[in-house]
Amino acid sequence: MEKIQYIGETLLPGQIGQLGVLLGFVGALLSMVAYWFATQRQETLEYEGWRKIGRIAFLAHGVGIFAVIGSLLYAMTHQLYEYQYVQGHVSEELPMKFIFSALWEGQEGSFLLWMFWHIVLGCILLVKGKSWETSTLTVLAAIQAVLGSMILGVYLGFGDEASKIGSNPMLLLRQTIDAPIFAQADYVKLIKGNGLSPALQNYWMTIHPPTLFLGFASTAIPFAYAIAGLWTKRHTEWLKPALPWALFCGSILGTGILMGSAWAYEALNFGGYWAWDPVENTSLVPWLIIIAGVHTNLISKATGHSVRSSYIFYLLSFLLVVYSTFLTRSGVLGETSVHAFTGSGLGNQLIFFIAAFTLPSLIMMIWRWRQIPSPKTEEATTSKEFWMFIGTLILLFSAVLITGSTSLPVFNKIVQYFNPAYQGRVITEPVIHFNKYQLWIGVFIGYFSGFAQYLRFREHNWSKNAQRFAIHVGAALAIAGVLTYLSSLLIQLPTWQYVLLTFSGYFTIVTNLDYLINYLKGNLKAAGSVFAHIGFGLMLVGIMASGVNRKIISSNAFLMDGLIEGGDEEMSKKNISLFKNVPTLMQDYMVTYVKDTLVDFTRTYTVNYQRKNKAGKVIEDFNLYPTILYEKTFTKIATSNPDTRHYWTKDVFTHISALPEVEQNFELKKQREEELKYQPLELAQGRTVLLLDTLEVENRDTVFTRTFQISLESISRNPAHKDYKPEPGDLAFSTKLKIRRSDDDSVYYANPAILLRGQLIYTYPDQIDDLSSKFKISQEAIEKVFAFDNQLKYEDLNLRQGDVGTWQDLKISFTGFNKNPEHPDYTRKEGDLAVGAMLDISAPDGKVYHAEPIFLIRDGQPLNVKVEVGELGLHLRFPLLNPGNETIQLMLAKSSAPSSIPIEVATDALPSNYIVLEAMEFPGINVFWLGTLLMMFGLGFSIWNRMSTRRTAEVAAA
Repeated sequence: MEKIQYIGETLLPGQIGQLGVLLGFVGALLSMVAYWFATQRQETLEYEGWRKIGRIAFLAHGVGIFAVIGSLLYAMTHQLYEYQYVQGHVSEELPMKFIFSALWEGQEGSFLLWMFWHIVLGCILLVKGKSWETSTLTVLAAIQAVLGSMILGVYLGFGDEASKIGSNPMLLLRQTIDAPIFAQADYVKLIKGNGLSPALQNYWMTIHPPTLFLGFASTAIPFAYAIAGLWTKRHTEWLKPALPWALFCGSILGTGILMGSAWAYEALNFGGYWAWDPVENTSLVPWLIIIAGVHTNLISKATGHSVRSSYIFYLLSFLLVVYSTFLTRSGVLGETSVHAFTGSGLGNQLIFFIAAFTLPSLIMMIWRWRQIPSPKTEEATTSKEFWMFIGTLILLFSAVLITGSTSLPVFNKIVQYFNPAYQGRVITEPVIHFNKYQLWIGVFIGYFSGFAQYLRFREHNWSKNAQRFAIHVGAALAIAGVLTYLSSLLIQLPTWQYVLLTFSGYFTIVTNLDYLINYLKGNLKAAGSVFAHIGFGLMLVGIMASGVNRKIISSNAFLMDGLIEGGDEEMSKKNISLFKNVPTLMQDYMVTYVKDTLVDFTRTYTVNYQRKNKAGKVIEDFNLYPTILYEKTFTKIATSNPDTRHYWTKDVFTHISALPEVEQNFELKKQREEELKYQPLELAQGRTVLLLDTLEVENRDTVFTRTFQISLESISRNPAHKDYKPEPGDLAFSTKLKIRRSDDDSVYYANPAILLRGQLIYTYPDQIDDLSSKFKISQEAIEKVFAFDNQLKYEDLNLRQGDVGTWQDLKISFTGFNKNPEHPDYTRKEGDLAVGAMLDISAPDGKVYHAEPIFLIRDGQPLNVKVEVGELGLHLRFPLLNPGNETIQLMLAKSSAPSSIPIEVATDALPSNYIVLEAMEFPGINVFWLGTLLMMFGLGFSIWNRMSTRRTAEVAAA
């Protein structure tokens, strides 16, 4: 069979990217091997040679991965849909600002992002690692080699037995799927991109994943130091360089998690900032472990204890990141998390990833366990370090509980493999389940992080400081108690457990402030941990205020059965149905659904809130703009994005929880439209109407359709229908219909429109939801309202500039020429000779109209462009210009007004002018955000302080 020579493929980016994939993988392997030999031969002459090879190979690996990223970005920005990754994540409609979001939307792109950060961090190690360079980069290069295999996209073996290694983002679309379209040499021009999901076209998608992946990547550095410490038997030296990296990791990973919470709160319909989703959990657990590692590292620095614990925590933090990668990318969480990737065929590789680093870590820990220094004397139970260690065990316990519950799908899969009849265990209420246990974690951490600060009094002359210790502890307990009581007056503390949690938060705040003022004497340079602990206490109080006291303010006990798909009693307690332009009382607010606009895939709703005082005066008036994002096919809602009104003390959070079925699915809307039973009417002002079927003549001006009187008020040649967007050359009009209900004399108005654009006719119906009726103009109305040239009888009129001529009952004044004429139907081309005749037309009623028909010569041929004065029914052409006597020839014709307008009415159109709104108040939400930000600031401040101290020491030593 002859090989097809494809046309239009741009192969160079793919070839560069493929070379980059290979260079990245081989470079990582070579770097790992070279750095391993360098570490093994540190005391020999071969050391420098192997280290140099390791460096060059690692940098070559970086060049390869950057080449892949660059090639992929080039292909995406130039919309080269012949590449499978580009076709899957980019489209012509995708704004350029979301190209990076599309890059890391897919699995291959997120692996590249992960490796990118490892390269950046590895280069810092290469420059700053000193004696730890070779051993730590051996580990990092090994990690990169495994990650690099995830994008290889090669097959090992033959035929059906071949196994695929990795998924290559630079493969052509025709190399990944077999479809008839690839039998055509020019298939490239026939394909389009799927694009980025509308739900991910958000600025948070641009900044959250890179930050989170930097946090994930940074866990590899303390891990590498821990492996290096075990490998080289330098069991205490590794802790000092590892600590700043661990602090950096805790700060960045925590910031990434915080960004995810803010994204969920500001842009997603979670109805909060944390939902205990499995993907949320898998990012939280490594952070808990790295924070525990920071604390044991500090303990070991101060007392020599907890070196083994530091090893364990730093090893676990990275291994849990790898495990979370397996959970989110293997497809095992596909049924329990909306954020997890579906199965991609990488499951076995991800299991290998876990095993490749878990087994060596475990073996080395067992092998070196006895060699790891551990003071023979136990820490005093009254020391600060002892309680810090207990705190780390609580963090470990929290991580175990979260990981165990999140891993239930894995447990189910394993059991079902041996027992297919096993139904599996699931957590039906994750928020209740996790809160039940994590509440106590918060209580214990709050008390320990506060109480441990006062144990500093035992470090110097305990007998002298015992009374001071008692006074400070007693004062802190009293102040925390008073603050808890005052809080109970503002927010609900429904159970004693929540009282304890709130008390522990305040106790942490008070004790750490006391420690800052009375022990550190305001020395802010040493206050990094103080800021972090105060932030934790504020976060606990904020969780109580905003989470436990979240208040649903939308409710509607009369939710219409059948109106909302899935509407039930529980939904009616949390939601309210708002009909367009109908103010509805909702708690303290009068809420009105004002309007909605559709731009691209986003539908934005304007919801007005008004709050009145007892006298009925409006004291607050604001709009919120929740949105709905449709999938590209407009047959499904991708996501509902909220809008929030921010106050100092609370937030008012609003999102669209449901829409009419026809507004959720435009295909269904079209189908429903086709199923409507329209009845024809002939309507004209002041004329008898011939009615059909069930319609009866009421009088000469009005007709009945069942229980409605319908009359034609006016015709407009400039329609203002909400769905009509004017374009040059359009022939369009709308009618104003007056509808009166005969049972209660209610009056409504409908304004259907119709458009002739080129050879196509578009109708724009107008619906009155209160009447369940829809009105549209029949297509035959186009011929009645717009007279076409072949039906007109033109007459000539010659005029000189300044002349006033008479035609029928009109006076026409020729005022001059316009050498730069403009007309919706005329687009100037190079070489055109065009001129407009400026005319003033006086009607018998005294009104004056302006018209400017155009005469032009194009390519040697005389042409003219007609103008129309709609109100007069006047048509004007300018076919001839006589330069000799400066006269123009006009052609004039008049079209008569239509005797009637054909209208169609459907009285079975279900209402669709409503939304179902969920609104809630989050009291004290800013306390939560302040606490989380202060925690991250404290960690970052500690990094800066330690780096500053190290630089000062180096300068002094020099």
